[in-house]
Amino acid sequence: MTPFASFSRRWRLPALLLPLIAVATPALAQDAPRRNTLPSLALAPVAAGASDPLLGAAEAELVRITAELSDETEPPYWIQVGILDRRVVDVQATHGAAVAASDVRQRLGDIDLRLGSPELDNTHKIRDAGWFSEEPRVMVELPISSEPPRATALGLWRAADETYRAALRRLMKVRTNDAVKVAREDQSADFSDAPVVVDLREVKPLQIDIDAWQASVREASAVLLEFPHVYDSNVSLRLEDEVHYTLGSDGTRVRYQRPHIRVSVWGGTIAEDGMELGFYDYVDGATLDRMPAPAELVAMARTVGKQVEALRAAPLVDPYNGPAILRGRAAAVFFHEILGHRVEGHRQKDEDEGQTLADKVGEAIFPAFLSVTDDPTLYNWGPVELAGYYPYDDEGVAAARVPIVEDGVLRSFLMSRAPIEGFDHSNGHGRRQPGSAVVARQGNLIIKAKDGLPYDQLRQALVMQIKAQNKPFGLIIDDISGGFTLTGRTEPNSYAVKPVTAWRVYPDGRPDELVRGIDMIGTPLVTFQKIVGASDQMQVFNGVCGAESGWVPVSAVAPDLLVNEVEVQRQAKQNDRPPLLSPPGISEDGQAGGGAR
Repeated sequence: MTPFASFSRRWRLPALLLPLIAVATPALAQDAPRRNTLPSLALAPVAAGASDPLLGAAEAELVRITAELSDETEPPYWIQVGILDRRVVDVQATHGAAVAASDVRQRLGDIDLRLGSPELDNTHKIRDAGWFSEEPRVMVELPISSEPPRATALGLWRAADETYRAALRRLMKVRTNDAVKVAREDQSADFSDAPVVVDLREVKPLQIDIDAWQASVREASAVLLEFPHVYDSNVSLRLEDEVHYTLGSDGTRVRYQRPHIRVSVWGGTIAEDGMELGFYDYVDGATLDRMPAPAELVAMARTVGKQVEALRAAPLVDPYNGPAILRGRAAAVFFHEILGHRVEGHRQKDEDEGQTLADKVGEAIFPAFLSVTDDPTLYNWGPVELAGYYPYDDEGVAAARVPIVEDGVLRSFLMSRAPIEGFDHSNGHGRRQPGSAVVARQGNLIIKAKDGLPYDQLRQALVMQIKAQNKPFGLIIDDISGGFTLTGRTEPNSYAVKPVTAWRVYPDGRPDELVRGIDMIGTPLVTFQKIVGASDQMQVFNGVCGAESGWVPVSAVAPDLLVNEVEVQRQAKQNDRPPLLSPPGISEDGQAGGGAR
């Protein structure tokens, strides 16, 4: 596992992306009518080529492709061009030495194209077809210069031609499959209309002094050499300056910037029993002035080193079930896994999914003191910027706040432009990594509790639970690096999350004890009802989540939660012994100093 890896319905990493605050108000067509059919081209081209050559080239090619394909026997009823124009700067150091910095420009283009009709089109699921029956998606790497514009047009033309051919083949399979299979449980359409949007926001590239940052990360990295059992480490700055373009054949034109900077410190070790351990700390922001100064970065590195040494010396926990407190960040990841993926709209329609919550709208699924929303329009939570912020999703639909659970009762799902029964339009949650097909995904998942307690009182309630259940101890879980959740019908609907730091809490007043080596496991519907209390504090987790549509940045905000029963199992471990030789610069008695540093 990488220093910052975690697994979330298939994988998640602590956030590698964060947005720039919106610089313009979305120009939505407020009176746009709802339509049953979608026109090939509703608006004339926007005159943007002079100020933005990339936008101008892409728009001209979209108009040309739309016109030419309209003469085919099976013309597309909707076409979209998505372009991600980004610069990525990586500055890293390890063991007190800097790695060569990288500064990369990249432009990635996607073509989304729908044939048939909104009721049944080429994106419809082909039932019983298996993983390997799908046509490969086309993603094109475009030239980083927009001059000459024909070079950009050629890339989009080839991608559109391949995408149309693949869509035509798939539409034939869809129609055949639909004719020979039993009636679908959910008879909703494959696509819904949405208001046309024209919003071209200002773009201002970030500036960075790479040499100064190399010196800063190198200095902080050298601090980790003071800790004899930190066998591997990394201090890094990663800057991602992204401009997102979405152009639709309906006239939608969107451009917005999302810069993100992360400074991080990681240290790793191997315990005497062979378990690989690590600790990761980071600071996120959209501007360099939010990043730690050199002295602050040195302090971060020293804290990470101490934590790694403490984890290596901590005892293992045997399999256990009993009460626990999930601190705010841990609770945030926990909700992302047990609830967030299960309220993504497409999972309610897909008959291969477990559809845990598909028929529970209007029913209580949580205690009445809990409410949950997903709100990608939130740029920050207090001083913390949220990774899951975006003004528009990857289908050109304005992001919107979605009340998922109100006072414990399930109210809604996260929707892309693919409808499901009872929810026939997008609420701005269609997302994807370039090269993947859009599905409904989480953005900023916000968990709120009414009448939350101060943390000290919540901890007292934990001790009372330990005594009432006659348990030898309870657990406090500070942070979770991630985990995975299984949502399909062919597998148990369960989850496993991976705590970073956990503490045993004893009912007799002994000091809390740091422990290691646990995974928290369970099933969602049972776990929902085990939450019995919450604090009045909120904490933020920023991360990147991987699922069917690739990696997307996400956030979750939650209070500390008291759960009256959690189950933990032993974490997987390796069997190799720790290093047989002392690291260079470490004496045989394990003290730093002397030798090469």
